Amino acid sequence: MSEDLRTIQLPSGSTAVIRRGKGRDLMRAHRATAGNPEPTAVSFALIAELTQIGGKPIVYEDVLGMDLEDVMVLQSEVIGGGEEGANFPEAPAQAGAPAADSSACEQSQALSDSDFRSGS
Repeated sequence: MSEDLRTIQLPSGSTAVIRRGKGRDLMRAHRATAGNPEPTAVSFALIAELTQIGGKPIVYEDVLGMDLEDVMVLQSEVIGGGEEGANFPEAPAQAGAPAADSSACEQSQALSDSDFRSGS
């Protein structure tokens, strides 16, 4: 379970828990942004689909209103890029934010995919 969730500290100080994505999450992100010509809309919707902040789910509009630094860190974790790939690269994002401590990771292990919008 712990490999399906990752807890990170955002530059704003908020704690985000990101779960490993599934194909259904990408499908939901595409549906949520149907007709939106903005190229980043699907990635923002996918961030919202996979992320909880402060223990609560977020929506697309929440991502739009976030500080850019937080969005960039979340985008790196969810979409990835470069050699590390997407959604859970080997090393946590290094955007000036310290890695989550072990107690936060243990708390995230208690969450399950059903706590997120898993669509099961």
